[in-house]
Amino acid sequence: RMMTDAVNILDGYIVNIGVDFEVICLNGFNKREVVLRCMEEIKNFFDIDKWQINQPLIKPDLSYKLSLVEGVQNITMLEITNITKDGYSNNVYDMVEAEPLTEEGKRTGIIYPSLDPMIFELKYPNTDIRGRAR
Repeated sequence: RMMTDAVNILDGYIVNIGVDFEVICLNGFNKREVVLRCMEEIKNFFDIDKWQINQPLIKPDLSYKLSLVEGVQNITMLEITNITKDGYSNNVYDMVEAEPLTEEGKRTGIIYPSLDPMIFELKYPNTDIRGRAR
């Protein structure tokens, strides 16, 4: 039963992130074009209009999206890091600790948000996404 009709509105914490990735290209594809298509897919994945407060970041979902990009044979590396330099939010978030371990001691690939209201943001997609192809 509600005691009052008061509503508490809290500001969410913004955790700025960067994405580093490496892919292996299929034969016959231009590596630069494949990397650019992957970057566009990452920008689309992290479109802020598709995210909600306290939504976990699921790296296997991003890996799957990258694997569907034309010309990608394999994703050899996908890292998501917290960025806190000038022009970004000052909220420091330990991405490694936020990704729990399985019983076998491997990372789950799911980065959970804090208990406080927070959201992951790719603030400057043109500079915060770094990729290469082999």
